Amino acid sequence: MDKLKFGGKYYAKSSSKIKKIGVPPEGFADSEKFASEEPLDLWDDYQAAVDSISQPITWEEAQILIKCCPTDKMAGIEWTTLHSIESCGSDLIKTLEGVEKYKNLINECNSDMMKEMLLERLESYVSNHF
Repeated sequence: MDKLKFGGKYYAKSSSKIKKIGVPPEGFADSEKFASEEPLDLWDDYQAAVDSISQPITWEEAQILIKCCPTDKMAGIEWTTLHSIESCGSDLIKTLEGVEKYKNLINECNSDMMKEMLLERLESYVSNHF
């Protein structure tokens, strides 16, 4: 896996790119209304970075993604981001302590939409496995 140094730490290129881009701009559904191409370019960059993520991701990469989640629907990119975040917790959520740690990560999410989806899916898992 290719790694880049960012802020003194090494991350996968895709995570580093997402950290640099930050939260994608809102308004994906109304993109024809934008006066500039900048939001469209940011969406393209974000999508390319998300699409290049190799799963499972590390805990550190999940900590980056959870703070850079889309805040509205982006033609499925939000689901790819969600699945990437979930991939870090697949081993972790086998214990109740791990579930709590993963839940704390989810609560750091910048996006109410994504936080709600992640929590619903975690609650469903917990109710079926514990």
